[in-house]
Amino acid sequence: MNASLQEDNLFSIKFIIPFLTILFLIIMMVLPYQFKIIDNSMPFLSLIGVYYWSVFKKDLLPISAIFVLGIIQDIILGSPLGLTSLLLIIAQQFIFFQGRNFLERGFLFNFFIFILMIISFGFLSWGISSLYVSAFLGYWEVILQILLTIAFYPIIILILNLATKR
Repeated sequence: MNASLQEDNLFSIKFIIPFLTILFLIIMMVLPYQFKIIDNSMPFLSLIGVYYWSVFKKDLLPISAIFVLGIIQDIILGSPLGLTSLLLIIAQQFIFFQGRNFLERGFLFNFFIFILMIISFGFLSWGISSLYVSAFLGYWEVILQILLTIAFYPIIILILNLATKR
């Protein structure tokens, strides 16, 4: 009976780790930094976390967790409520529909797919935000966000890989 209880605790911890790592990435997005270049263009770190967990540990990140994380990010960043949830869920579902195509390929293939995804994610987010505020928002900020996200991707994936190895 004690072994069963210990197994249940390990099972619940497995599910909380993806949530906490993505929440940590969201917090990293809102911390004040002294770098002028990322003052208004913080990379989409939460998308990197969702991508990682959806590709490499897909059973550990349910849609409900992504929805909650997206709402938290929207509240913290002041984005239209539900926008990030919608975009992160679309990204996760795209990965799920591709199935084994991601896992059977190497890092460069996954990186290329992520680049295509972040470009779509960034401009879709920019377009919906522009519609929401009824104004044409500056697109240079989103381009910088996309480029910064691409630059941070290998670093965060490496850290998540190291953190999840036993």
